[in-house]
Amino acid sequence: MAIQKNVTAVDMKTVLNYGEQPDGRIMKKTKTYGDVKTDVTDEAFMSTSKAIAALQEPIMEKRQMVRTEELTETE
Repeated sequence: MAIQKNVTAVDMKTVLNYGEQPDGRIMKKTKTYGDVKTDVTDEAFMSTSKAIAALQEPIMEKRQMVRTEELTETE
């Protein structure tokens, strides 16, 4: 039996650095952008995340591509 993988959703998750707080801790928050096309290329994903980062005030520290995949067993 073979396993078939189908990408059902792709999200862009970003980690934003809001800087040092008065108590000395670094404040970080995450933001997730959903409904990214399932056939997005790595280059398109990176250029889109850079464009979003240029529009935001907090520093984008990290970007992650989150894929949701459905596995089915075929005979």
